[in-house]
Amino acid sequence: MRRIRFLLVADSPGHTTGYYVVGRALREAGVEVILGGYARPEEIVETALQEDVDCIGLRIMDREPVMLVSRLRQLLSERGLPDMRVVVGGIIAGSDIGRLKKLGVEAVFRPGAKLGDIVAQVSVRL
Repeated sequence: MRRIRFLLVADSPGHTTGYYVVGRALREAGVEVILGGYARPEEIVETALQEDVDCIGLRIMDREPVMLVSRLRQLLSERGLPDMRVVVGGIIAGSDIGRLKKLGVEAVFRPGAKLGDIVAQVSVRL
């Protein structure tokens, strides 16, 4: 059985501790993690295509999450990946969670989320 390929990216440089902790937890759980670093939506989609990933994890700390995910979803659709799994983590206002889910975000993980919950969500097979 092929391992899940997970692209982990961030909206900005800095504040990387959680990014690496999540990446390591996923790897230890058997997920193949591709660290994409800081990337704009255009770069995220290109990397997702090149790496043939199953899911994108976007760490958001500094940007407007709804606008960022909306653009990411638009680009994914334009490039033939309208059903790409997307999970989001980081500093997300509670008022944005519903809007992110309407954009097709599978799960939102805010500060204090348990690593086990993140691993369980990402490990779900389609």
